[in-house]
Amino acid sequence: MKKIKRVLAGILAIALVAGIIPGGADAAKAPKLTNKKVTIKVGQKKTIKLKNGVKKAKVTWKVTGKAIKIKAKNTKGKKAYATIVGKKEGRGTLVANYKLGKKSKKLSCTVTVKASDNMTPAPVTDAPVSPTATNVVATSTPTVAPTATATVTAEPTKEPSKMIPIQEMLDDDNYDCPDGYADVNDDTAGELIDIVYPSTVITEGEEVMRKAKVALPKDYDSEDTETRYPVIYFNHGIGGNESTMPGDKVQNILWNAVDEGVAVPAIIVFGSGCANEYNGQGPNAFFSIEHYKGYNNFLNDVRKCLKPYIDEEFNTLTDRDHTAICGFSMGGRVTLHQGFAAQDLYRYVGAFCPAPGIFDFTDQGVTDEGLFEPEEFKIADEYVGDTLVMIAKGLNDGTVHKFPGEYHDALVENEVPHIFLEYPGGHDGSVFKPAFYNFVKRIFKEKN
Repeated sequence: MKKIKRVLAGILAIALVAGIIPGGADAAKAPKLTNKKVTIKVGQKKTIKLKNGVKKAKVTWKVTGKAIKIKAKNTKGKKAYATIVGKKEGRGTLVANYKLGKKSKKLSCTVTVKASDNMTPAPVTDAPVSPTATNVVATSTPTVAPTATATVTAEPTKEPSKMIPIQEMLDDDNYDCPDGYADVNDDTAGELIDIVYPSTVITEGEEVMRKAKVALPKDYDSEDTETRYPVIYFNHGIGGNESTMPGDKVQNILWNAVDEGVAVPAIIVFGSGCANEYNGQGPNAFFSIEHYKGYNNFLNDVRKCLKPYIDEEFNTLTDRDHTAICGFSMGGRVTLHQGFAAQDLYRYVGAFCPAPGIFDFTDQGVTDEGLFEPEEFKIADEYVGDTLVMIAKGLNDGTVHKFPGEYHDALVENEVPHIFLEYPGGHDGSVFKPAFYNFVKRIFKEKN
């Protein structure tokens, strides 16, 4: 009897492995694509997603034929997708190779591409459609020498009436930093002050007083309401607060650049970026979803509380043309979050060594779904060509390692014009200081 049971058990095990008998609910949910067959027009995009994928799986996407190409993709099994675009009339196939461990499975979707509504459609090509913006590789610090180019993938569609167009900033290929650009110099310095402002987004139903620091231009006069200044919101890294970045003397970079005549006098606001009650407390304080949620909520704090307070208390220019946001590390993630989620607020976005979290990620023991899907990481039609985006990374950055490059790649895929800077430094001032200098020397300038 025992021998019979062993034989039956062996047969059952073989059947399960071979897929003859469904192995529970998971076996019934085999990976598949959302579409087996689609029809699109020339120039039209379509996203095909993988269903029933598991987290540890990897998906390799490719196309056959010349009628379609892949514009964006995610290779992670749980959230895998590919966005295709019609290049010319004809047929093609989108192929997904789903791999889990040593097993793989090919899935496919047949794509028919028809002529667009335009009677003479132009095929989508891989060629750049506009001049190139600079992709800079720093060869020393603080001097940065341009050595390569990155494609600018969209032409500006409009220009502000008074401000220089974004394309001029992209075309400026001078990334040198002069000697002493980050020095503390009393002759060029403005004033750094402490403020406290009320926030209504920290604790529901309560008003919480929060701290911030404000760096004022050298000649700032609170009584001179006729002279108003643009504003830069500068965000700190994880575990920091309103004192972190001014403690690194980044305000002196702006003050020196103004004295040099290459930057516009501006107010810098240093907020405390973790806008929740948790605020990095408890076990695994810094690297936890609860802590990250506070940085995500800072978007609401700036829009509803901090910015209104700054505009009420200081002589500011309040419009989008005169508002910038930048930050380092987690502050770079905050910057990209706010810069792309609140495009009505910011014309200038500078992310220096940005941390993970813009897209889904696993890092420092934390796994989260992210703030954007890669194909959504783009500039709205209203602001295309009217937003400066700068991303900087350190070639030896072992802290945020691959993530700044992923953001750059997504912007390239989504044809968002931007500047991508690479420096030989790590996760420190050897990267964010020269990047900030090159940021402030481009922004807030008006036409002659």
